[in-house]
Amino acid sequence: MEASQKEPSNDPEPSGGNSLHRLRHRPGPGRRTAGTCPFLLHTDAPSLSLDGQWRFRLLNGVPGTPGGRGVLPRGEAADAMAAAEYDDTTWESLTVPSHWVLQGDGSYGRPIYTNVQFPFPIDPPFVPDENPTGDYRRTFELPADWKTNDSAGDGRIVLRFDGVESRYKVWVNGTEIGWGAGSRLAQEFDVTDAVSVGTNTIAVRVHQWSASSYLEDQDQWWLPGIFRSVTLLSRPAGGIEDIWLRTGYNDGAGIIEPEVKATPSSYPVRLRVPELGIDVEWANPADVAPVAVSAVEPWTAETPRLYDTTVASKTETVSLRIGFRTVEIVGDQFLVNGRKVVFHGVNRHETHPTLGRVFDEDFARDDLALMKRSNVNAIRTSHYPPHPRLLELADEMASGSSSSATSRLTGSSGTTGPEPE
Repeated sequence: MEASQKEPSNDPEPSGGNSLHRLRHRPGPGRRTAGTCPFLLHTDAPSLSLDGQWRFRLLNGVPGTPGGRGVLPRGEAADAMAAAEYDDTTWESLTVPSHWVLQGDGSYGRPIYTNVQFPFPIDPPFVPDENPTGDYRRTFELPADWKTNDSAGDGRIVLRFDGVESRYKVWVNGTEIGWGAGSRLAQEFDVTDAVSVGTNTIAVRVHQWSASSYLEDQDQWWLPGIFRSVTLLSRPAGGIEDIWLRTGYNDGAGIIEPEVKATPSSYPVRLRVPELGIDVEWANPADVAPVAVSAVEPWTAETPRLYDTTVASKTETVSLRIGFRTVEIVGDQFLVNGRKVVFHGVNRHETHPTLGRVFDEDFARDDLALMKRSNVNAIRTSHYPPHPRLLELADEMASGSSSSATSRLTGSSGTTGPEPE
């Protein structure tokens, strides 16, 4: 995953840049709950969904590059669409999240499927001049108390993209915020200084092909667009940046090994698991330590027992669900809670017959239920991190999961090289 604040070039393939945003919720095997929300952590901090109808137009190339000559209306500057006052009334509407090639009855192009072939000539890190580019715009209303909270301390307002294929640049109220690449990974940008109370305008320019396409050749459908949720987050001063509760099980007893990412001013931090009678408060980061549980029900494939849990700082409460199990390899055997497990597993792409990689929870739940009925007890999320809600469903429905990395060079035969300077 790459992302950077204020990458200054119009070149769709920047040479790099210092990543100034942070992935607030770091992926990990800990069990977390988000209810129906797609975030990796469920928090009581305010958030504003930017899903829904956006203004949209599709260009045949990237404005400001040789392949983008003539794609804009006469006299329009390359980044004019980013301005808050830009007139987008002639554009069409497109649902976010979605893939533009699955909208418009083919007027925005068609999905492409490849396995070991690339959909364009291999010359990494370069991509074709004819690079379909989608421009998105919408407005949103920022609540007045969000700016009040930020001015009172070190709170921030963060713009989060859960998935965009394949590279994009974002502006807020005409200010260039940054760019992102790494289609299956969430990326966040600090927009505290760019937003204001009342009406704000966000503009996003998405390129179908980028240097990342060479790393995302994953024998599947190529489906460009903003295909996961876009959310504005109000991050409170003294909040919790990340929490990972690693658990273990041994002969009726359990253990919780916590990792808390929070500033010292966020403390005291309190861990509660009501069903187990756990109520622990850590006064400072040095106090954070494992918590022993004398009697606990284990998480197993037959009984996927999960316990509701909260972790709270002065200004934020995060909700999770945890299960107790120990996984180990002894000799040639894979053991869960000391018992041998034999995998009957399958690969699983995020593929919906009409939505593509847009997550549909009912569809995913039915998919896992079908696997369980067919004696499938493990899934490999080929070939990239899935929507985080899928991993939670796997916890709830007792499906083992193995999350793949996002890099897979199926058709490149080791011909990758550095990005141009």
